[in-house]
Amino acid sequence: MQTTDIQANTAPTSILQQSQSSPLIIEWATLQNQYDAFEKLSLTIKLCAIFVSAALMFDIKYPGLVLFFNVIFWVQDAIWKTFQSRFAERLVDIERELITKHTGNIAFNIAWEERPRSIVRLLSEYLRHLAKPTIVFPHAILLCLSCYIVLIA
Repeated sequence: MQTTDIQANTAPTSILQQSQSSPLIIEWATLQNQYDAFEKLSLTIKLCAIFVSAALMFDIKYPGLVLFFNVIFWVQDAIWKTFQSRFAERLVDIERELITKHTGNIAFNIAWEERPRSIVRLLSEYLRHLAKPTIVFPHAILLCLSCYIVLIA
């Protein structure tokens, strides 16, 4: 019976157990949660763009205002995503340090970071993402609608 207890006590510790003793794992978990929260806030920016556009489309006195606000929301969303990417950089640094110290199996962001990229591949990746519904919606649709309103006014 005692050998079973000894074997159980010498088993490798889980990441959850390690997080209690590793500030890096705590930082990683905190930053990863924040990184994920940025996605939710990006959706909020998109929803605000929809609501503001819908409200302004009824005020045809200033049709250019709809276009102006849509551009601002799109730029704000891009700024927000750029800020989010800074969290990704730190997450990758933490994962590399954890792998070096063999204190955890966290490599979620490193796997993406280490993929080979050339300028052509990076541009094609941007274009591929640009065509995704989660990126196109609602900015491109609202811009097209705004341009239409400006042209008919």
